[in-house]
Amino acid sequence: MTHRVIESLKKLQEHVLELGLARGVLALPAPRMLALPSPTSDEAAANNVFSVAVTEPEIEEVSRDLFASGHYSLAVQEAYKALDNYIRKKVGSAKHSGATLMDNVFSPSSPVLYWTDRSTTSQQDEQKGYHRLYSGAMLGIRNPVTHEFNWVEEPEVALELLVFAQHLLRKAKAAEMNASREKNTVKQYVSST
Repeated sequence: MTHRVIESLKKLQEHVLELGLARGVLALPAPRMLALPSPTSDEAAANNVFSVAVTEPEIEEVSRDLFASGHYSLAVQEAYKALDNYIRKKVGSAKHSGATLMDNVFSPSSPVLYWTDRSTTSQQDEQKGYHRLYSGAMLGIRNPVTHEFNWVEEPEVALELLVFAQHLLRKAKAAEMNASREKNTVKQYVSST
């Protein structure tokens, strides 16, 4: 079909030249096919895993296209920035971000966000552990991926880090606000703007 169209265009071009209506020859490019990855390629497999595993809109929206185009570091960077931004907005803090924000928000002694009343050892351990996970994610993942070029180069590593960011985001969404700390945080936010 394409070959017939090109041949027809060449004949039209010759006819236009014969009539003297044109001064040059129109150079038509050879037809090209779009190279799509095979459905069984590693790249396609990683993209399929991404579409199944990364479903939180805040993470998916900022990282999907970057991941699909092979920009794994940028995909991870944007996911952790989205996590940081979500928590900052939830607690109303414009003053801090990164590990400092996480240390304040998930502090084991007086958290702004928490999941239980921390009355048992297991509940206290959960608060302490997630406090460390949130702070550690900012220090050990967000900061290096932001400051180092191509810190994450493999799609599998990027997927692991994206799923971890998604888990932390879901935990933050499920967390409750400490009413007394919430009032102080809102006052700080209002006074800093």
